[in-house]
This record gives sequence, structure tokens and C-alpha cells, in this order.
Amino acid sequence: MRRALKPWLVSVAVLAAASAPPWVGLYGSRGVGDMYLFRLYAHRMDLGLWPYHGFFFDWPPGSVPPVLAPVWLPGPYYVAFHALVFVYAALALGALAVALVLLRASTRRLYAAVIAAAIVPLALGAISIDSIDFWPALFTTAAIAALLADRNRLGFGLLGFAFVAKLYPVVIVPVALIWLWRRRGRAEAVRSLVVGIVVAALVALPFLLVGPTGLGFSVWSQFKRGLQMESLGASILMALDHLGVYRAHVVVGQPYSLDVSGGVARAVGVVSTLVTIVALLWVYDRYRRGPDEAQRFVTAAVTSVAAYVALGRVLSPQYLIWLIPLVPLVSGPAGAAATGLLIAAGGVTMTWFPGDFWRLAAVGDISWFVLLRDVLLVGVLVLVAHRLRSESAPSGGPCSTPCRTTWRRA
Repeated sequence: MRRALKPWLVSVAVLAAASAPPWVGLYGSRGVGDMYLFRLYAHRMDLGLWPYHGFFFDWPPGSVPPVLAPVWLPGPYYVAFHALVFVYAALALGALAVALVLLRASTRRLYAAVIAAAIVPLALGAISIDSIDFWPALFTTAAIAALLADRNRLGFGLLGFAFVAKLYPVVIVPVALIWLWRRRGRAEAVRSLVVGIVVAALVALPFLLVGPTGLGFSVWSQFKRGLQMESLGASILMALDHLGVYRAHVVVGQPYSLDVSGGVARAVGVVSTLVTIVALLWVYDRYRRGPDEAQRFVTAAVTSVAAYVALGRVLSPQYLIWLIPLVPLVSGPAGAAATGLLIAAGGVTMTWFPGDFWRLAAVGDISWFVLLRDVLLVGVLVLVAHRLRSESAPSGGPCSTPCRTTWRRA
């Protein structure tokens, strides 16, 4: 913790500076994206209405605290929201710093990684502080750090909470199970998994009891979403539209989603889901076949999230936040290059969001920038996947049976 403290404090200072410009707006009182929904839902809850019962709530139950908390602070809702998001982001940088120390990163790499992560909001813009996505990113990164520190049940508990805040951390669970099973045995892996499930269930239980159908509909609406217009598949269809090969049409889907419509788009959405599943299975199999090394575990976890973000049928601008405290954990030139591509992807995202979002919905020429951003994210995935593949195997070759190593606490 002492070794992580100074780099973390430096990164927090960089984060404060990177979030200060008007296109980010940390110190402003305006909001973009879903901020109007956050404020509306928060005031409804402050009046005593329950999410999923008194009104439709778009996100999982673990997202209720960051939406509601700003009403308890003095001042305008947006100002309080920004301040709290800054806290979540700063704590996520702290978890990143601790994880790097546990990975025995050099001092140079430690400073470079946390500073690079702190710079990303400068490139990504207002969505960095106008979304709740640093909240699950914090718990996901903290879970990885806890697992590296051999705090296994704490790690799975944090993963369980991260999952019930935003669903994406579930893709890390198979990697974490393999890591723990091979190092501590099946019994400890099962117990830790149960802890994660219990944490997620306890968070969701009050909302399930009060509004079971509303919660079920909210979750189901996320799974049945169409091909969102900023996803890789949609950006390819829009490019084909500009080339005169295909006619793309954007419609309002559920929940409040702008999707490319039509049979071809639905087919592309199915293919995107299948490709994501295949990529995740490749990650799990590749990790299973390699040695029990902390860096490989982290690289596999990062690769699984990168695959989920880059290849899925939904890719909102705030999804890039999930990668901010994760990609810098990947070591070597591949990790540095992937972090650079992530910063570039954030910068390209600002070409249409938030100012030209509706030009994109009209399938304007701005969609070329969406395709470029999505290609950059695929580049991030390719780099971290290559790093996972190339990381050293045991002298006898990849493990055909579970590898076991002796864990010693630093």
C-alpha cells in the first residue's frame, strides 16, 4: 500500500487536471447523455418511489446508489454527481495502483500506467463524468487486486457487487475461477463463488421483493436490445450505406436505445453475439492451458472485458470507461500500445458524442468516425489477446492438466 500511495496521489492530481477542461466539465453544472434520467430517477426515489416498482429503472440494482447519492449532498444534482464520479474514478486508480504493485511492476511502469489511465477522461470527454460507469469499474478493478492479494472471497464478493451494478464483470468470473481453483483447490473456488452469488443476491433482493416484474423486465430489456448504432456491426453497415451497398436506418429501440433496424441488422446482431462468445471461449481456453502466473491472470481478465466491449452488439461511449483501469494492467509493449489505442478511441468518440450524436442517428458522414473508433477498440483487443497468447508457458509447454504453484504473500 505504501508503494502504491505516491503514484496514486499523482494520478489523482492528473485526473483532476484532465477532467477540468470544459469539454469534460468536472467543475461545471451541466450534464450529457443519461444525466437527465439520473436526476429524474434520483428525485423519484427521494420522494419514496422504489425503482422497478414505482417507475422503470434502466440499470441493475447495484447502480441505484450512484444515481441516488447526489441528492443527499448540498448543491445542484449535477455538481454533486460529478464530485462523486470523481471519487469513484480516483478510487479505481487506487485499485489499479495496488494491482500493479501486487504484480511487482517496476516504478516506471507503475507511474506510467496510472497516469495514462488518469489521462483518458481528457480524451473521452464529458461522458467520463456524466455516467455511472466508474462505479462498476472501481469494484471490478478492486476485485482483481483482491484476488492478486489472495483475498479470494473478498475478490469474488467485489465481483458479485460489480456484476449487479453492471453486468459486464461476469465475463471475468471464469478466469477468476480457473485462477483460484488451480491455486487453492475446488473447495475454496466454490466457497468464493458462493460469496459472490450471495453478495449479488443480497443487493438485488429488496428490489426483487418490491418489484419482481419490473426488475425482470429491466434485465430482459437489456438482453433483447438490437444492434446499437455505435457498435462495430452497426458502424460497418453504416459504412456500407455510404458506399451504396446497403441502406441503413436508425430507429428508437429499447430501452431508449438507437439501433440499426431491419433483417440484416438483426442478423449482424446475432453474429456479433456469437463472435463475442467465441472470443470469450478462446480467452478462457487459452488461459486454462497456460501457467499460473499473476500477470497471465490479469491479462486474461482484461482480454475478456475488451472482447465484450469491442465485439458486442451494443457499444455506448461510456463502455470505454470499463477499460480505463484495466488495459494499463497489461504488461509489455502490447499493454502500452493498447493503452495508447484506448486513449485514441476516446478522442475519436468525442467527434460525435455528445455534439453530433443526432447526425450519427441520421446516418451522416460522422459514422466514419464511429467505424474508426470501433476499429481502434478491436486493435486494443488484438493487442491484449496477443499478449495473452505470447506470455511465457512453462518449460514443459502449456499445461495439459491444471497447473499448481505455491503462493507466497509478498
